[in-house]
Amino acid sequence: MIYKGSILTVNKENAVKKYLVERAGKIVYVGDELPQEYAGDEVVDLKGGALLPTFADTHGHFASYAMLAAAVKLDKANSNAEKLRILQQADKDTPKGKSLFCFGATPYAEEGAIINRIDIDKVVPDRAVVIIGSDGHTAVLNGKALDKMPKSIQTVDGHDGETGVIGKECFYRIVDNMLKIISPLDGLQAFQDAFDDYSSKGFGIIAAESGIGMPLDLDVELLKWIYRGQKSGVQMRFFIQSFDVKKAKKRGIPRLGGCFAAALDGSITSCDAALIEPYCGTDNHGVLYYTDEQLYDKLKVVHEAGLAFQMHAIGDLAVMQAAKTYKRILDESPRDDHRHGIIHATFVPDEAMDIIEKYGLQIAGQPAFIEMDLQYIDLLMEKLGEERCYAAEPHNEFIRRGVNFSAGSDCPVTFPDAVSWIHWMVNNPNEGHRVDLTNAIRVCTYNGYFATFDEKERGSLEEGKIADMVVLDKNPYDVSPESLKDIKVVSTIYAGKPWQKGNANIIATIFKGMVSKKAKL
Repeated sequence: MIYKGSILTVNKENAVKKYLVERAGKIVYVGDELPQEYAGDEVVDLKGGALLPTFADTHGHFASYAMLAAAVKLDKANSNAEKLRILQQADKDTPKGKSLFCFGATPYAEEGAIINRIDIDKVVPDRAVVIIGSDGHTAVLNGKALDKMPKSIQTVDGHDGETGVIGKECFYRIVDNMLKIISPLDGLQAFQDAFDDYSSKGFGIIAAESGIGMPLDLDVELLKWIYRGQKSGVQMRFFIQSFDVKKAKKRGIPRLGGCFAAALDGSITSCDAALIEPYCGTDNHGVLYYTDEQLYDKLKVVHEAGLAFQMHAIGDLAVMQAAKTYKRILDESPRDDHRHGIIHATFVPDEAMDIIEKYGLQIAGQPAFIEMDLQYIDLLMEKLGEERCYAAEPHNEFIRRGVNFSAGSDCPVTFPDAVSWIHWMVNNPNEGHRVDLTNAIRVCTYNGYFATFDEKERGSLEEGKIADMVVLDKNPYDVSPESLKDIKVVSTIYAGKPWQKGNANIIATIFKGMVSKKAKL
């Protein structure tokens, strides 16, 4: 297949070419003049559109996102009263016996408080309702949902049976037991729907945080089977959220990390991200989940086993702890091309930034947080002050220093949408942190493939690489910066074949995945 038009290669020179030729799933030619040997072959004219590598999501909680991809969306409702009206309508529209899974609870509603169990039970008294908070770290359960949970969670930190608001450690226990609320078949189908959603948005590789505490890591095995049973060719790379080397080694996975056990602190909205200076007007510095020595002892084992590692760190105190621990271990046991990294890195002290640059640490950041922060800017200013708000998300500084900065959704906190990520990096209201278009595209493509050692096969349009590509309806270089968000994905191509949504039987997909050993993890 020959593609003619704007070919955004994202190669080392970020060249834009006029022709790309794909044969048997591989790219065999990229250039400005079509060789005579291809004259007469079928040509796809991109017209005003563009062809570029498929996008990469380098940090997402796939299982949670799968549950939420078809969830009742409450995040655009400004008040709890409006959220309750949406819930009431959803109750009428949903078949009897099914649970309502929703997204968008927040303590910053117009009423000044998070929606609670008592209010939900008044409008939806006869079915289980679960609402995941907008920060991805809290949930609200109504009475029917709480009744389905094991009694043991009532003694776990973060449980509040009176309001139904669940946070801290108890939130993760709720996630572990979500299939007690959602029917297994609906849950499995949601996994397939999530894969399809990623494909429809032009993604070629998904970094899936998994290993949330299920017996025998069943969630890892189940997701592995569903992934390996896919027909499309979309790639998934697993990050088991643990320091346990055996969990990765026995599955042939060359990495560990993520959130949960690999998280060093919490979130800003929950006021438990670890900060050097306290939250404004308080003596609260947030929480560090590990001492320096505890983190060093755990990470050293992972490093010496030859695995790559990623850890969650948002506050500057946590980012500093992560950077210093990596430095200490790499000074003791140098390793070329380790691909260790930090997830989020929202607030980065100068000393930590120097270490990140010098030691080749990666950053899996979240450009979508730029848009989300605008919604909560008054709250953030109140909690952090103007100086810290303007210091947050130093994307341009990572790029200026040559750090491999890639983009992740942190789904379900935000949903995967690389076109939107590019838009917000280019149009960041914090002008000092704006990223130019060429690098914004690179962040969402090549850099993501580099993060998981996949850059030699995918991530740029170069001869010899697998033809994983996305067609956009407009060339990003031909539209105004403020119009980038309006660009649409026309088609996603895996190994030369355009993706089309099918009606795959999820059980058949799982069985196929159980016997398949081909797909890289």
